Amino acid sequence: MVRNSTESLVRVALLWVLVGAMAAPARAGPIPQPLLQAVRARAAVAYRGEQIVVAWEGAAKAQASLVRIEHDPPAWTRLDYVPLGPSLRWTVIRRDTVEIRFDPLRLTGTTGPRASTDEDAFETVHLPWLLENYRIATAQDALLGRKVTRVELVPSAGDRPTHRLTVDDETGVVLRSERIGPDGSLGEVTAFLRFEIMPVGWRRNATMPAGLHLTPQARVRTASTADIIRVLGGPPVGVAVPAGFHKTGEYLTGDGPVVQTIYSDGLSTLVVYQRRGSVASPPQGSRVVPTPAGPIWVQRLGLRTLVHWSHAGRVLTMVGEVSRAGLQIAAERTGIASAPRIWDRLLVWLQELVRSY
Repeated sequence: MVRNSTESLVRVALLWVLVGAMAAPARAGPIPQPLLQAVRARAAVAYRGEQIVVAWEGAAKAQASLVRIEHDPPAWTRLDYVPLGPSLRWTVIRRDTVEIRFDPLRLTGTTGPRASTDEDAFETVHLPWLLENYRIATAQDALLGRKVTRVELVPSAGDRPTHRLTVDDETGVVLRSERIGPDGSLGEVTAFLRFEIMPVGWRRNATMPAGLHLTPQARVRTASTADIIRVLGGPPVGVAVPAGFHKTGEYLTGDGPVVQTIYSDGLSTLVVYQRRGSVASPPQGSRVVPTPAGPIWVQRLGLRTLVHWSHAGRVLTMVGEVSRAGLQIAAERTGIASAPRIWDRLLVWLQELVRSY
């Protein structure tokens, strides 16, 4: 449930994280000029280059890719991912209002609306949350023969990642980013190996590749109060999210049956999924953790943590860049149902069997 239904929302959330990181001023004094440039760079600066992207899944396992980038705002971005390992290659193209993701060898993939951000909305809504939850420091440096400003965003709460950005002084483009987990371990690194400024319009004649076989992604839409009550059979459970997170919206993928709520602390994101049910359906790879009230299931997903449980006739899953201890406390404050009886499990199994026919 989580892997498929989060993909579109996570893309939106990550865009907010990037814009949020770039827009963050110091708590006192004027906004540093490099960060003001960075806010505008995505929509104003054309470039091409090559990056390395590394994401750690625990201390001994990492996934790395080389990424070739073409960026010509506002209408064209192409990212060609070449994994440094057994994973398949893939390409992402954002053209006007459309985004496609496909295997360049098999020519199969998905298509859907392009995720977008609103810098003005960020500065009026998200920026105060970031200032509330993060300490910000800057320092001058050099990278790839260019003058840069290093920006560090350290969370006030010790349960979420620290972000470090290296911003090009001339263009505002983020040339390197690092995300460090609450335990001090390096979680993600993205760094340009080659960076070249291009004239705006240099890819104006670019077209989508021919011969693609694309499947439309399920539409993610804003959920109204009536939608939520219809899908859940009543109001949602009030989830006691970790301190500093604020709700930014509620969504449905298609017609449900899962209601997805996104929260932000100005930089990190948290997603809560709710559906009808009294018996938890733990995701594959999760492990059970007993609590005084009842069981929860937890799973580490790189810098993110997943916690799954049931409460008040709802099955809940919380995924976010927060430590396991932080999300477990949130689940306990929300409420956790006791372990289900054998009869309850049998009833759920019979219901699933009937739905399969």
